[in-house]
Amino acid sequence: KGPRALVIEGAALKHLLGDPELEEVLFAVASNCDAVIACRVSPKQKAELVNLVRQNVKPEPITLAIGDGANDVGMIQEAHVGIGISGKEGKQAVNASDFAIAQFRFLEDLILIHGRWNFFRLSTVVLFSFYKNAIMAGILSVFSSRCVYSGTPLFDEWLIAMLNFGAAMPIVLTGLFDRCLSKEYVRAHPEVYKATRQNELITARTLFRWIIMCVIHLNALYYFT
Repeated sequence: KGPRALVIEGAALKHLLGDPELEEVLFAVASNCDAVIACRVSPKQKAELVNLVRQNVKPEPITLAIGDGANDVGMIQEAHVGIGISGKEGKQAVNASDFAIAQFRFLEDLILIHGRWNFFRLSTVVLFSFYKNAIMAGILSVFSSRCVYSGTPLFDEWLIAMLNFGAAMPIVLTGLFDRCLSKEYVRAHPEVYKATRQNELITARTLFRWIIMCVIHLNALYYFT
């Protein structure tokens, strides 16, 4: 009763990793522990441990690896998200990582705060980018029925060429600076992570809502202006 931890050395992992049955036993034991500590392991064994989690958890989880030296490169590249710490161990881990931080304590803000903000921003940018182009294409499609489908453009060519530049500015600003909730509120209310964990921002329901909004807006723009 109580918390459990598994401590295992690289010499033991050498006999366990590579054998499907022993790997399954190892994962079964490790998954019942609150912490797993692998010491004196080689770079290859670190990567294999990450792969062990990816292969045995269904559905496949998002794995994260963090390291500060060259011996962590394989582990960082094997994980979905790799984070390198720049320090005395050199730049190999940073060069192979997706994100670089200066100190381990910055990991909390990176994952819990900036990770959530970025997920919201990127989701909005993706949907907004499709929306602006669908509006223009939809208006041209509606206009085609009025000109016997001759291909006559409703807008001047320069306006069509400038659309992506002009309409991209609010999208870029949103993608760079939008913060839906303050850092203090997110820390105090862990339930706000539910939307990102369940991927509620880009779902079929959300996409369908944007499509309906696009149809309404393009008809309003064409018939009421």
